[in-house]
Amino acid sequence: MSGAIFRRVPNKLAQLAVGRGGIAVGEAVKRANAALDDLKDASIAIIDDQLAEIDRLFGPGNPDRAGLSLDILYAQASQIIDAGGGLTGSGLEECARAVCDLVSLSRANNTCDWDAIDVHIATLKVLRAQGQSLTASQRLTLLKGLSDVTAKRAGEV
Repeated sequence: MSGAIFRRVPNKLAQLAVGRGGIAVGEAVKRANAALDDLKDASIAIIDDQLAEIDRLFGPGNPDRAGLSLDILYAQASQIIDAGGGLTGSGLEECARAVCDLVSLSRANNTCDWDAIDVHIATLKVLRAQGQSLTASQRLTLLKGLSDVTAKRAGEV
């Protein structure tokens, strides 16, 4: 059995720190955190835009929602999943996945349960507003409720 060969890969941050005119580690960390904050703000903006659009198009206030393709709802929920890193620990990503699951089930069964969609949209809104302040147990309870709604639609409960 041969031994593994490890190679050092050049690290740009390390080069900056030790190189001529380099930056201190503390400064590098500050810059990294600032970049993450910018990404977080952009991520939250995407989430808020998609959630507003979901509510406008598919919420109970739109009397014409039945004429819309659920593919739009699926795409919007997918955007929330993609941007979910901006609100880690909120449960939004998981809730958006539950919306996608419900849409997939609706497609497969060629049906649409607007009450179930309303519950999922309401949960998205609650998790956006309060998800990070809820306990893990409270978030899990909300998400389990969505799973139960989908399972009932699938005839599993």
